[in-house]
Amino acid sequence: MPENDQLYKILLWFVTGGGAGTVSYWLMENVAWLTYLKAEYKRYASVALSAVLAMAAYALAVALAYQAAPETVQAWLEALFAAASVAIGLSQMIHGRRKLRT
Repeated sequence: MPENDQLYKILLWFVTGGGAGTVSYWLMENVAWLTYLKAEYKRYASVALSAVLAMAAYALAVALAYQAAPETVQAWLEALFAAASVAIGLSQMIHGRRKLRT
């Protein structure tokens, strides 16, 4: 366990627990200029924001040695894709649950 336990847990939540998806959904609903986007552009922005937050958190975890660095370019791409996929999926699931209920 890293010395800074709280930061480690936050980064872990962002990368594997859907934190990036949750935070991006919140940003899309509460940042004024994002709320004015048309629905289609808002969806694209949400997907991109979720992916960027998750990948940045993963890269920071590697930089801080909380996570072992991938050894190859392919391994980096796979790890970043996995982090982004969880975040995107969760942000879209939250959107569906909160906005598309019948």
